[in-house]
Amino acid sequence: MSTDLDAALASFAARGRVLVALDFDGVLSPLVDDPSAARPLPEAAQALDRLVPSTDVALVSGRHLDDLRACAAPPDAVVLVGGHGTQSSLEGAAGGQSLDDAESALLERLGDELDRLTADVGGAHVERKPMSVVLHTRRASRPDAERLTRAVLDGPATWEGVHVLRGKEVVELGAVELGKGAGLTRLRDRLSADGPAVEAVLFAGDDVTDEDAFAVLDPASGDVTVKVGQDRTAAAFRVEGPPDVAALLHRLADLRST
Repeated sequence: MSTDLDAALASFAARGRVLVALDFDGVLSPLVDDPSAARPLPEAAQALDRLVPSTDVALVSGRHLDDLRACAAPPDAVVLVGGHGTQSSLEGAAGGQSLDDAESALLERLGDELDRLTADVGGAHVERKPMSVVLHTRRASRPDAERLTRAVLDGPATWEGVHVLRGKEVVELGAVELGKGAGLTRLRDRLSADGPAVEAVLFAGDDVTDEDAFAVLDPASGDVTVKVGQDRTAAAFRVEGPPDVAALLHRLADLRST
């Protein structure tokens, strides 16, 4: 961990109420070919257990809430934000916003079109979520992955009313606006409304879909943004991978305990 990042953690930990928000895949869990097999590193799971007594913690993911809960198995006190900000475990049984008739029809069309495009392609699959559909190409051959990605971006991604997110080996098409930044802002406001104001947020993410979450935070006001991996980023700090995130969280737990 760099000296600058450690100093930022010390300043963050010294505040009153803070929120630690984390992507799951590639951050707490190594990336795997089968998303259902993803699990947090044991060291990361232990760090969450240490943090929750003194710190608000949230997982902010593109996954559906049920899927995120099953794979991450976080402590009960951890808030879950799924569907790229469209779902929250704080929003009751529905988990967040709902679709109107036109949006529902659009989502069905998107799913049918992605099913058609991937029907004969080994290793590619379509995931259906409450607000979006996702093309996964991690297990497809590189030529097939590139061809399918281009077909989706040139085809259904251009339809009126479709919201597009690109990630690592995924293209997500939403019938509503998607974005972790908006979801993180809503969570911060919700927590602040229910008690003392959240003074600062730490967010760690590894994918291009995490960049809008980095963008809504303000390091000059005490927020801490951490990019996991080597891709270009707007985050102020960078670590290499999930083991480094686990070490960062343990360091933060040490600081918060004192």
